[in-house]
Amino acid sequence: MTREKRDGGMEATGGTGAAGDTEATGGTAAAMREPDWNTVGILGAARGAQAGARDPLGTEHLLAGITTSKGAAREALASEGATKTALLAVLRQRMDRDAVRTDRNAGWLTSDDAEATVGAREVLGESSNRSDRLTGAAARALTAAMAHAEREGAAKFGASHLLRALLAEENRAVELLGACGITSQAVRARLDGTAVEATDTLTPLLHATRDRLLGRDHYRRLPFWKRWLVKRSGINWASCPARWVGLETYEQAHRLGADTVGTEHVLLAILATHEVALRHPHLAGEHAPTPDLRYTGGDRLTRLGLDYTTVHRALTDNSVPCSRTPTPSATT
Repeated sequence: MTREKRDGGMEATGGTGAAGDTEATGGTAAAMREPDWNTVGILGAARGAQAGARDPLGTEHLLAGITTSKGAAREALASEGATKTALLAVLRQRMDRDAVRTDRNAGWLTSDDAEATVGAREVLGESSNRSDRLTGAAARALTAAMAHAEREGAAKFGASHLLRALLAEENRAVELLGACGITSQAVRARLDGTAVEATDTLTPLLHATRDRLLGRDHYRRLPFWKRWLVKRSGINWASCPARWVGLETYEQAHRLGADTVGTEHVLLAILATHEVALRHPHLAGEHAPTPDLRYTGGDRLTRLGLDYTTVHRALTDNSVPCSRTPTPSATT
């Protein structure tokens, strides 16, 4: 719960969640703290992640905004796989589901206190020159971020303050992470520098493919302007498998030092994209038809006993000789 202060901010009066993590729960309101320039950018990116101009900014939008920032908060999310590409893909899927329903909140399990919206200026004061509305949970998170900054003696609140506040209660930001198979505890440990590296069951040979899917790296075959566009928009390659296989084929040839792209590289690309997509169903499921047959090729190869590691080993240890000179196929 909040009440309007004379300076235009929000004073916490109790409640649970992020607000409960601040000194305000004891009846003492945190002093108003403006966002730093990095966080101003986060708020702008959060608006861009909204489904529509009339929808309030929620904690899920603030979380997505952090992935566009610089610094420890973005790195903590990205280290766990919560990149801009991943979060925006899940948000788009939720928006698509909500678009065919009368209840705009039907795609979420958490309400985010969307029925109790708060004006952005009531929370951010004069630092917000827009008439945005915030969900109750988003307002609490911003207020809690200010309290974090006050305790640290910071003049303004930053991305790390905001991320900690978002992770402090059950809201749509935490639900969005969960949809990506990520826990708030894991992100918080990354932010604190106490994370213990979990066992990665994905072969290291496919880490590069995974990083390109998550937007941590780019496909070198793309021209500069397309790489910039992919990075800015967070294109999800898993939603267009044929295009993804095409790009990955050239990467596989490059990694093997081949001067000419061959069918063996196509085979590796099909297996690579299939196995990485299986580990990231929240990405592979975007725009998926019913039934989803887009990864049938990789699935059939797997059923035949083939996997990426086996085929890669066969090609690199010369147990399957491949001619460096393409041989024309015979015609009848």
